[in-house]
Amino acid sequence: MPIEDEGQNKINKLTEKLSTEGINSTTIKQIDSEMQKLYCQLEESEQVSINCIEWIQYFRLIVNNYDRKKVNIIASLNGMIFLFRQYIASTNVRIETFNIELLINNTVIRMREHFENENIKLNVQNDIKTVLIGDSFRIKAVISQLIGSAIINSSKNSKITINLNQYSEILQFTVQNIGLSSSKEKLERINAELENLNLVTYQELGEGLAFIKHLTDQLKGRLRAKEENNYITFSFEVPITSLNYSLGECYERKEENN
Repeated sequence: MPIEDEGQNKINKLTEKLSTEGINSTTIKQIDSEMQKLYCQLEESEQVSINCIEWIQYFRLIVNNYDRKKVNIIASLNGMIFLFRQYIASTNVRIETFNIELLINNTVIRMREHFENENIKLNVQNDIKTVLIGDSFRIKAVISQLIGSAIINSSKNSKITINLNQYSEILQFTVQNIGLSSSKEKLERINAELENLNLVTYQELGEGLAFIKHLTDQLKGRLRAKEENNYITFSFEVPITSLNYSLGECYERKEENN
């Protein structure tokens, strides 16, 4: 059995155990042990799967909510996320045909289930071309990471709204975290780092945003943060194209329009 399938099976069993036995010191300890073993296996095999990222974030959220002093398991979970991100970031940009509505709908459904959060809403705000050419792998990674980070950093009653728009050859996602705010000065510093393509280390971007920025840069896209009516919105724009053009030609036309 491939290690990534074995890892997914372990995660599924741990999820089932949590649902039947609840969260207590015993289940948390078992999660810690299994995650450490899985981390070592994945690190040695260099086989990872993007499909596991939401599950790892899910367990990190559980541990943070249960007991923030559980340093060992939090370190293990963060290490797992680092491995997945490292793998995704090092994988070449892939050009393929995909259904954007199906991809986003499935991602939102999984996030609702994994995080047990029904406050995640999806709005498709205008007519979009359903079948696109691009890197669905990275688009999916960016969206799931933005949603996961919004959930982890939000209060219990916060609402997460994902808006999907298409303007000419630009696909735009906005992830709104209603209930989470930040100062104008901090957002300006965040955007300054998001816009700087030459930075190696970051003062304002956490590990998650730095990873998302890296993927966005690889897609020749744009990532920005702003505050509106007491909520933070992250806007992610990525060039897309129809079946009549290559992805490289789409990028070239985008550069000409800037």
